[in-house]
Amino acid sequence: MEADVTHNVLDRVRDDAHRGSRPIPQTHESVPPAMLIGASPQWRAVLKRARQVAATEATTCLQGESGTGKEVVARFIHGTSPRRRGPFMAINCAALPETLLESELFGFERGAFTGAQQMKPGQMELAHGGVLFLDEVTEMPLTAQAKLLRVLQEREFLRLGGMRPIKMNVRVIAATNQDLFSAVARGTFRQDLYYRINVFDIRLPPLRERDQDILLLASSFLENLARTNGCPSVQLTSGAEAALLAHSWPGNVRELHNVIERASIVCEGPFIDTEHLSLAVREEMPPPGTTNLGLLERQAITRALCQVGGNKAKAATQLGISRTQLYSRLRKYGLQSADRVASDHCSSRQGQ
Repeated sequence: MEADVTHNVLDRVRDDAHRGSRPIPQTHESVPPAMLIGASPQWRAVLKRARQVAATEATTCLQGESGTGKEVVARFIHGTSPRRRGPFMAINCAALPETLLESELFGFERGAFTGAQQMKPGQMELAHGGVLFLDEVTEMPLTAQAKLLRVLQEREFLRLGGMRPIKMNVRVIAATNQDLFSAVARGTFRQDLYYRINVFDIRLPPLRERDQDILLLASSFLENLARTNGCPSVQLTSGAEAALLAHSWPGNVRELHNVIERASIVCEGPFIDTEHLSLAVREEMPPPGTTNLGLLERQAITRALCQVGGNKAKAATQLGISRTQLYSRLRKYGLQSADRVASDHCSSRQGQ
């Protein structure tokens, strides 16, 4: 009786998750639909804010850890905005030294410096009518920040070595994996530029705060990889799902995609098991400064499920709680989906 009730609850949770993961319309600048999937309230809030700002010309700042999908969201904003038929130009401010960064941004005239044998337009110019995405904007040197501020204020710029101002028709979307306000407090980011680019901010949650989305994303990645590679689709065993849920994902969605892609290559047969997952073997710890006891309890449960291959009775015994208490916590932390797929996979194996 208890198992029947549990499976009914799991059915509703799985159905609710799929209903919450609505398909994203295709846009002029293609965004991989798999990267936008999510049913968690945190991710729905991100997409809601992205849709709100997309219809405007507001300068937008995306803040989140590396791998959370900042460029994906920037492309989504571009692709659903009135500028969607214009170009999307991206520049990584952390990857270029100061002198090269300015020439990449603004371009240069012939003879502007040694080796400048012909004029070259910069990303600002190439993005005319579209969007310029400034990734890792907090890594921009202070002198370059001052020039960017003036461009955003005056809506015009000069190529290096140029004399004629060029009107700017570009929407700027900036992104950073640092706390922008803290960078201002440290003196590494200009306060006036902060207010100029942070007109509308969107904070992207790390994957560890999007428990409901981990298995949805993993399944979507597997389907997409099967289509791309022309291979039969594979599924995750209950043990593999528990392992994914137990991992803290310091590399976020990017790390999850890489783990799933590798697993789909090394697995043999229709299922991915724990041995196929290249997850670091370590004691999963919450982020520094976390005092959330719920997070600690969730990690203990998912770790136990992983160690016993998804067997709830064994997991409850290992945790020192009753099965009823375990079911209650599975519902509390949104971990029921691993149990449902475990049942499906066990049935499949018995039929083989």
